[in-house]
Amino acid sequence: MAGSPALLLLLALGLCCPGIWGQRYKMTARFRDSSITHPQQGQRLELQCHSDKEDSGVSWVRQDKDGTLHFIVFISSLGRTTFERNEGTATRFEARKDNSFYRLVVKSFMTQDEGNYFCLMNSNQMLYFSPGQPAFFPGQQHLYSTLLSSAKIPSTPSPCLF
Repeated sequence: MAGSPALLLLLALGLCCPGIWGQRYKMTARFRDSSITHPQQGQRLELQCHSDKEDSGVSWVRQDKDGTLHFIVFISSLGRTTFERNEGTATRFEARKDNSFYRLVVKSFMTQDEGNYFCLMNSNQMLYFSPGQPAFFPGQQHLYSTLLSSAKIPSTPSPCLF
């Protein structure tokens, strides 16, 4: 589940150059059930991304404990999904669009799913990022570095769908 090197470069630029964040638009990524603070082993976990801007679709990305970025899915503005390797479905994830919400479901949350989840959108040649939503088992979050600037470039690229 590696990300595209071009996507990683754009993410790094977005995190070190404040102007690329988009001053006028806000994106949020959070657990759909606001009572969840930490997922449980095997739990169905649903996240949602909301944008107050007309868009051309949203991508979901996970940063693992080592700082590596993993592309999960692109959801078009029409609700079409494209997972890694240009697949229309994934065994561990579901994704869909509901009005202005882009939803990501981890079907059965496991250790390999821990990380910081965020969504990003490309609109008018600008990248907009949500703040990350940490998803860790209780007591594990302290092991995670929140600095995306130290993200590792994976060796196997996935398509950059923008």
